[in-house]
Amino acid sequence: MTEQNALSIVSKETLTPAALSMAVREAGITTVRRSIESGFPSIGSIVRQLGYKETAALMVAHITRLETMLNVSRPMQPEAMAETAKTVIDTCLESGVNINAADIEIVFKRARQGAYGAFYGGIGCADILGWFNSYISEKSEEYVRYNIEKSQQYNTGDERSYDRAKAKDREAHQAAAEYFRQSEIKKHNNQKNEQNK
Repeated sequence: MTEQNALSIVSKETLTPAALSMAVREAGITTVRRSIESGFPSIGSIVRQLGYKETAALMVAHITRLETMLNVSRPMQPEAMAETAKTVIDTCLESGVNINAADIEIVFKRARQGAYGAFYGGIGCADILGWFNSYISEKSEEYVRYNIEKSQQYNTGDERSYDRAKAKDREAHQAAAEYFRQSEIKKHNNQKNEQNK
């Protein structure tokens, strides 16, 4: 599967954990930058094509696979897994960062490789959401660098216009990242308040 036709047909079969893992591997996507440059469909596109419920079911499949591969002693309950999947999807959609199918594989692969630390018995919603929040911030920062490099390619020689465009782009991405961080803090506080009731 080449990068250009990678997951051009979005279906339940192409987005299963094993199929997605293989497609990402075949496309050579190992970094955030490669994910940005890839033709993989965004989470928003997947939701539009398959529906929210099917997208959540695919996310549950990824969580289940991760738990199996990590051999956790206390797997998540089905209700917790479904709620986690919905929360992750909502977070990706609300972030304003183009999180795509390749990013899902990158996050779960990092977890399998221990990039997010050791797991003692099991994983929970907070763990998985933390991984995605961290990744969203990383991808947002990479978008800034990527867009600056792209704009340099089209620089007409006017340094002031280039500097203004670069500053404007950086401000827009930083504002989006800050808004996302603030919304996550609010969500976290609301969840704590709900748990304390």
